[in-house]
Amino acid sequence: MMITIRVLQVPEVMPEAYWNHFLSQVSAERRTQASRFVRQADAYRSVLGEILTRVTLSRLTGLRPAELSFTRNPYGKPSLSQHSDVQFNVSHSGDWIALISGGTDELGVDVEKIAPIDMQIAERFFSTTESQFLSATPDDRRLNTFYRLWTLKESYIKAVGMGLSIPLDSFAILPDEGGVWYCEQAGAYRFLSQRLDDGHMLAACSAGGELPSQPKIVTLEGLYTELM
Repeated sequence: MMITIRVLQVPEVMPEAYWNHFLSQVSAERRTQASRFVRQADAYRSVLGEILTRVTLSRLTGLRPAELSFTRNPYGKPSLSQHSDVQFNVSHSGDWIALISGGTDELGVDVEKIAPIDMQIAERFFSTTESQFLSATPDDRRLNTFYRLWTLKESYIKAVGMGLSIPLDSFAILPDEGGVWYCEQAGAYRFLSQRLDDGHMLAACSAGGELPSQPKIVTLEGLYTELM
C-alpha cells in the first residue's frame, strides 16, 4: 500500500448544498464544534479535514465514509477504530488541509501558514544545531527556512504520536549534503518538505515507508463527488 499525501484548498465560500452534505457526513461532535466557530473559515477547515479523511480512508478499508469511527491515543493522535493498522494523519492551517495515509509505518503531516515571526522562538524550541543552521541562512530565506524546520519537526512529533511529551529541542532535523532532510535521532524516518504556495509550508514524515515526491491536489468538487 503506497503512501499518499492529498491536499485540499479551503474555499472562501462553499455552495450551500455542498456544506449541508458535508455536515451530514461528519461526527456529531464535529458538527457541534463547527457551529461554535466565529469564523466560517475555521468551520470549513474542521469539517473538510474530517471529510477528506473519511473519503480517503474509505478507499483503503472498503467501508463507507460514514461507517468509519475514530479514537485517539493518550497524546491525541487519531486512529481508525475498525482498522487500527491503517496509518494516517491530518493537518490544516490557513488555506490548506493535508492528509497523509497508506503504508504500514507511522505517519505524520503538518501544514502551516507562513507569517512573520519572532526568530527568538527558534532559540526556545529548536535544537542547537537547528538554531545554528537557521542563523546561517541568508536573511531573505530565513523565514522560509524557519517554517521548513518547524513543520518538519511537527510532522515527526505527530508520526511518533507522543505529542509534546517529546521536547522539540531534543532532536534535530537538517538537510544532508544532497538536500535530503534527515534526523539523526530518528534512524530510518523519512521526511518531505515542500511549499504548497507562496503562503503555506507542508512537511511529512514516515517511520520507514517511502514518501511521495508530490502531494495530490483534491478539488472541492472532486471531494463532493467521492463522498456521494
